[in-house]
Amino acid sequence: MHRTIFLIDVEKYGDKSRTTPDLLTLRKGLYEALETAFLRCALPWPDSRLDDAGDGLFVLVPAEVPKSAFVERFPEELAAAVRAHNDRHPEHARMRVRVALHAGEIAYDEHGVASPAIIKAFRLLDAPVLKKALADSRGVLVLACSAWFFEEVVLQSADANAATYRRVKVKVKETRETAWIARPDDPYPPAARRAARKRWRVAVAAVVVVAVAAVGLKLVVDARRATFLGDPRTVDPCALTYAEALSHYGRVEATDHYGNFDRCDALVHLASDPGDVVDVRVQLVSDAYEPGLPVQQDGEIGIQRLPAEPDRCSRTLLLPDDAQVVIQADQDGDEKVDLCGMTEAVLASALSRLQDHRIKRRDLPPESLAVKEACPLLDPAAVKGALGDGPMEQTPSLTNWSCRWDYTDRPGVVKVIFDRTEAEELKGTPLPLPGFGARLQPASRSDTSCAVAIVYRTYPDEKHVDTDELVIVDVENSAARPDRLCEPARRLATTVAHRLRS
Repeated sequence: MHRTIFLIDVEKYGDKSRTTPDLLTLRKGLYEALETAFLRCALPWPDSRLDDAGDGLFVLVPAEVPKSAFVERFPEELAAAVRAHNDRHPEHARMRVRVALHAGEIAYDEHGVASPAIIKAFRLLDAPVLKKALADSRGVLVLACSAWFFEEVVLQSADANAATYRRVKVKVKETRETAWIARPDDPYPPAARRAARKRWRVAVAAVVVVAVAAVGLKLVVDARRATFLGDPRTVDPCALTYAEALSHYGRVEATDHYGNFDRCDALVHLASDPGDVVDVRVQLVSDAYEPGLPVQQDGEIGIQRLPAEPDRCSRTLLLPDDAQVVIQADQDGDEKVDLCGMTEAVLASALSRLQDHRIKRRDLPPESLAVKEACPLLDPAAVKGALGDGPMEQTPSLTNWSCRWDYTDRPGVVKVIFDRTEAEELKGTPLPLPGFGARLQPASRSDTSCAVAIVYRTYPDEKHVDTDELVIVDVENSAARPDRLCEPARRLATTVAHRLRS
């Protein structure tokens, strides 16, 4: 039988500070909060099958009940009922909850129920990324939807506030799934991040099916990032930038000696005010897709246009293998200029070259930091040694010129980023490291971080300007003051320096 699958779990139910009376109060409060939310939303509490999981509940809702009810008023009503419970009880008997939503076919027998859909729902509920979302929230509830539930229910409801959901990857035991997370009483900022990408996914699926038939599954998996661009580390981003298209805005200088190695910047000195510079950047990435934006297909490439901001305009080209090309214009000055017009001019050039597979390659100088990779410079053991034990996820960038390690059960992330800047622009307190000069930079990348910038080498660029190649070790934690993060950043930077030398 088809059922909506609803799971709820109390955060840190087994905390040692909770007594048996506290646990009983929590269980009673959970039942009462859930029943209150069901009845306020006209959902069939008596007709739903409930199973007690000790620290949570497992509810199967009849198929005839509209699923949209669970993502419209219900999350806010449940959060309100949980807060009402907390207002009536002391700290140790208060709760915050995680919710998972899925739907599917359920089989019944004399002992209960069984279904792959139920297993998937429990994996969503147990996902470290969902636990981290609650740990980072100021609210009392986080909600995870399966990809199917999000696309078929959330996106189809005008009242579900899909723009506040965030797409995540769930990795629990044998499960590898995409899911969507919302924080109803502490919502993520509405952003153009939530919409179906069906046409795009169909195009990708067609490419994968053809590739599987031609070369077998293993080759498709091994070559995902190299299918369209080839080796992304040798793609020349400047070859995708038609700087001449910007010349009527002012004097243009294109450079690939700024920022990471995966980008090229066209600096436009405006004709009306040469001191006002617009930076039009082309960058190769793998995390810029915005699910909340429509995708315009141009052949096998998708195009997303982000809403313009006063000082920024961005476009994203979605390639068939999940790589993206971001084209973005940024302005610091006050002169009014058509930033989106600049972006569209460069987009047309990049799209043409990509569609024609005129992707120019470049050589990576053997003495450059560009021949190295960021992820091998640290590992989870080193991060845990500096910041403490806990489950962790490592994520490389498309080119492996940056890498990050995220704690999945609490705030905390470490990043290793390759960067470049003019030598005289490097700020911070000098910090000696084995074999390298470095600068300590508290709160330089965010208000809740501390970074160490390691100078890998200094070289003259094509304009004979001394330029530093940098390895930035950035420690971020929203729950700690920046000065508390500088010692872990220094320790991790020392590890990176030793590995750079070897």
